[in-house]
Amino acid sequence: MEDEIPELVTNLPSDGIIQTEKIKSTPFSSSSSTPLTTSNRKIPITIVTGYLGSGKSTLLKHIGLKSKKRLAIILNEFGDSSVIEKSVTIQDKNDSVEEWLDIGNGCLCCTVKDNGVTAIENLIENSKERIDYILLETTGIADPAPIAKMFWLDDGLASNIYIDGVITVVDSENILRCLDDVGGHWHKEHDLEQVEEGVTTAHLQIALADTILLNKSDKIKDSKSIIERIESINQTAPIYPTSFGDIDLDKILDLHAFDVNSKFVETHASFHDHRITTITINFPFFKDETGFNKVEKFFQYLLWEMEDIEIHRLKGLLVYKDDVRVVQGVRDTYEIIENGKLVDGVEENKLVFIGKDLNKSNLLKELTRFLDE
Repeated sequence: MEDEIPELVTNLPSDGIIQTEKIKSTPFSSSSSTPLTTSNRKIPITIVTGYLGSGKSTLLKHIGLKSKKRLAIILNEFGDSSVIEKSVTIQDKNDSVEEWLDIGNGCLCCTVKDNGVTAIENLIENSKERIDYILLETTGIADPAPIAKMFWLDDGLASNIYIDGVITVVDSENILRCLDDVGGHWHKEHDLEQVEEGVTTAHLQIALADTILLNKSDKIKDSKSIIERIESINQTAPIYPTSFGDIDLDKILDLHAFDVNSKFVETHASFHDHRITTITINFPFFKDETGFNKVEKFFQYLLWEMEDIEIHRLKGLLVYKDDVRVVQGVRDTYEIIENGKLVDGVEENKLVFIGKDLNKSNLLKELTRFLDE
């Protein structure tokens, strides 16, 4: 894989439903670290991830045909070309035009802001209000966390884009074999590699998901065991059975999963995956405002110093009187957002961790240690 250059390409249906028209466009440089600011609009970007053959491209076609939004559809796939300029489709219902995205000699999964993010920010500025929404499809073997972090952190730098959520498309027919393949035989047969012993890219894609689509559900007789297994990894993301990516768009777009209005879901899985799982900790509202600093020190210890666990996703709600703050985290990065809203029925602080080798007793013990300081 080291010799292959990931690139951004378009993937549009050629059945005449969408008329593709190339327009002449001047490539814009990604060397500038400051995005253009001619518009105050902030455009949402949804990351669509999932294993090879899960149905990501079919989902994008479905969204394109049903949505009334003007979409920029970006594909981040492996290819054998080192072309610098990558095409991006800007689709307006039944019409689409093609712009050029200059990301330099790199890919979104590993690039820095000067390349990937800045190029997309400039794309929006140069689109002259033609874009309402961005859909980014990752390669099937990509870990979505670096991409999610890139757009999430960039939101705080006066960006004209913000991450709306991560949608993971799951292949109902193969997901259990993939998750159970500790020895890697299934992956070797399909020319894939495990991320590490006992953990596959599919684990990571499910762990990072804000919404999960159980695609090709029409090809299986019983989805109960599959749903239970997915919930054992990620108990916070709703799961929707789909066929050919057919789903109501309000369930996957405009989720605001990374901001102060994100929703919290009660965990309810019947068993846990011993590698990546979801742990929820509830504890009393703070008695004084020093509780916020104490919990933040706990986060820093947990994410930056503890070596025997891995946190893939962190969500939380912290409350002192009328001061409500929302916690968001991806891997070793977190943010505590003020001016949150207290969710109905929540009477305690809540922290949700999705990660590897998590033990609720140990996490609660460490949290208590910091709160008692």
